[in-house]
Amino acid sequence: MTTIPSIEFVGVTKQYGSVTAVSDLSVSLRPGEVFCLLGPNGAGKTTTLHTIIGLKWPSAGEVRINGVSVHSPAIYDVRRTVGFVADVPDLYDYLTGREMLQFVAELYRIPGDVAARVDEWLHRFDLSADADKLTKTYSLGMRKKVAVAAAFLYDPQILVLDEPTGALDAASARLVKDLLKEARDAGKIVLFTTHVMEIAERVADRIAIIHKGRLIADGSPDTLLRERGRPGDTLEDLFLRLTAGAPAGTVV
Repeated sequence: MTTIPSIEFVGVTKQYGSVTAVSDLSVSLRPGEVFCLLGPNGAGKTTTLHTIIGLKWPSAGEVRINGVSVHSPAIYDVRRTVGFVADVPDLYDYLTGREMLQFVAELYRIPGDVAARVDEWLHRFDLSADADKLTKTYSLGMRKKVAVAAAFLYDPQILVLDEPTGALDAASARLVKDLLKEARDAGKIVLFTTHVMEIAERVADRIAIIHKGRLIADGSPDTLLRERGRPGDTLEDLFLRLTAGAPAGTVV
């Protein structure tokens, strides 16, 4: 039986000493949805993603993936259905690009012709010519390509991506945007952050804006502009006004 993917944040707070990075965040993500998290630097976007994948623990509140709490021992099996891409990829420097993808394939027990699947993703990201070079020799853009390919390689039901197009060339960024849409159309959950408003507008079905760790807006791009925008506003105009003017904790 296939589990319907879901992510739920219920009153999630994350503190670092006296600093509150995320405060009382409650939001649910649905399957077949591309969900974009927007916010200024330091708003709590990356911290929010990290509470999903286990790099950070909530100080209060609850994060549930497919109905399972991140505090439950069962979460380790659930996280096998989650693909993650960090803003700055952390690869094994002394593996080649091909070996890195093969390692991920073995880790997630991908069935079938693994070599062919790895070759397919290397080709899609134009990495074939450099596939047998150590990743320590790769540029940041090439490392990002490997990280994104690795996240999609094992066909996870949930994708969590921090600035997935950062450092990528135009062709690879376009491929990533297409992959996000394909994942949505396949009924998966896609959660990503970006600083590029064009990507948020073109790709996201739903946008949540956080400011000083708190949710201040949540809705489709069209809905946000219709309900909160001014005549002639772009999403960027609305975002800048909300994050500059909304008091922390105000949902608009």
